[in-house]
Amino acid sequence: MSNNSPEGLILKLGPTLNSQILYLFGANHSNNPNDSQFTQLQQLWNEFLSVVDNDKIVFTEGAIREVPTNYEEAIRQRGEVGATQWLAKKSEILAIYPEPDESEQRKKLCSIFDPQTVAYALITQNLAAWFRQTTHQSDFTEATERSVKREARFAEIFGFTPSTSWLHDQHKKLFGNQRLEDQDFLDKISDPRKNDTPINAIVAGRTKIRNEYIHNCIVEIWKSGKNIFMVYGKGHFVVLEPILKKMVTDKPID
Repeated sequence: MSNNSPEGLILKLGPTLNSQILYLFGANHSNNPNDSQFTQLQQLWNEFLSVVDNDKIVFTEGAIREVPTNYEEAIRQRGEVGATQWLAKKSEILAIYPEPDESEQRKKLCSIFDPQTVAYALITQNLAAWFRQTTHQSDFTEATERSVKREARFAEIFGFTPSTSWLHDQHKKLFGNQRLEDQDFLDKISDPRKNDTPINAIVAGRTKIRNEYIHNCIVEIWKSGKNIFMVYGKGHFVVLEPILKKMVTDKPID
């Protein structure tokens, strides 16, 4: 069963013949503890715990890190990723972060798209995520320099070394006088569900690469008999939902 609510998207599958259950929560990327989706997420988590006795595992979209002792602070620092990892740690349940290698992602994208546009897309996607943080330890210029340096590590793959001057030239080439430091603009071009710009296409391509890898990990863990709780962004949800429904062939929970 899926539920397209004003907050998160929900998919509940199972119980299967061997009593397995899978829950998927599709989140809005937000670092606001007052966002109602985080109450919704916590309620879904409590329901999952109530219907599953053992062999539980959590899939999270972000890398596994130490989380604060406070749920709200975990959200402020890392959004739905922090919230999910906080819930898993509190219940002493293993959380994992199944992601394809960063270099392989860039190699695949550069085999399909122009490498300079790929580098620009990954930098701006990162800057869009920076804007979503409710507290910033740096300003936009510092965030930009940090994002550029991150992509410069993959210079051999791109065939050039990204720099801040290159970024601004590339931005002007793609979007003219559009201001780079514009949260709405960055959100729009980094949304994989839109097809307005070449950047949307690259972000969607990256999402597809990640989804395929995630799916393979889910299948392996599902075969092992575990019950799965997953939290991913809505862009992943719309792709994963039909795949997971096909994997879990028994009647979903009402």
